Amino acid sequence: MAFFESTSSERRGLIILSVALLLMLAVGMLHYAFFRSDGREGSDGKDGIEGRQGSPRYYAVPERKVETFDFDPNEADSTTLLRLGFSPAQVRGIYRYRAMGGRYHEPADVQHIPGMTNELWDRLSSHIRIGRKYQYVKPMPYRHDAGQTTEVAESYNRDTLRFPLKLREGQTISLNDADTTLLKKIPGIGSYFSRRIVYYRKQLGGFSSARQLLEIEGIPVDVVRWVSVDTSQVQKIDVNHATKSELVRHPYLHVYRADDIWQYRHNFGPLRSIDDLRQLPNFTAEDIERLRPYLEFK
Repeated sequence: MAFFESTSSERRGLIILSVALLLMLAVGMLHYAFFRSDGREGSDGKDGIEGRQGSPRYYAVPERKVETFDFDPNEADSTTLLRLGFSPAQVRGIYRYRAMGGRYHEPADVQHIPGMTNELWDRLSSHIRIGRKYQYVKPMPYRHDAGQTTEVAESYNRDTLRFPLKLREGQTISLNDADTTLLKKIPGIGSYFSRRIVYYRKQLGGFSSARQLLEIEGIPVDVVRWVSVDTSQVQKIDVNHATKSELVRHPYLHVYRADDIWQYRHNFGPLRSIDDLRQLPNFTAEDIERLRPYLEFK
């Protein structure tokens, strides 16, 4: 009777309190039934949180299935790379490398992906397929015909030309000044290699040594004796003010070394000299010596 004698506000409060208590009781019972079952579920130890003896059990997390199939690291998307067994961190690194203009030109380039293990390389190395557009152009064969160097045309309709006017013994040309026409006067150098020399010179910012020509795949070894190098024409990179894109374009830096420089500048400020590069993880002593003619620290 007390309930009916109370005011409407009091009755409303009692009803709300009762409903809340019933809901809490129901939730508690469901929680107990789910997590404290007496073995009717999870008794085999594979499902559920606890078994019959109360020992902790955990739900099994399915392992990521690793697959092996042919792929092009320049075009594979993140899902494909994860299926192949690359870690999420490696996938992010590959995407970052490609976004900054980096490309994998031959299967061996994939070995340089950070975190590459012998197991992953041994499994995938024979399945790497580099698209033709990413491969370096193969040098054309040469033949000698009546004392003249003849460039043999390849299947994609390159013109066959004769260059009878070659440099004589003792003559040289200035490597940082010569255009393709002058470069073709070097014995053994035709249209293909003259273009490669000019292109590589532009990437480097000028040659600092004649032996850098041997970094061009397939070029004749004795080409170095036909050239001279004026190192004053070498263009230097201002390490402390260059953008990451400007750094990564240099053949001796690439994306990981450029990123090392960028992170150092961000965390510690300007680099004082080339010796500071010794503190960075992706620079060897050989790398630093090759870069010495091309870097300045303002």
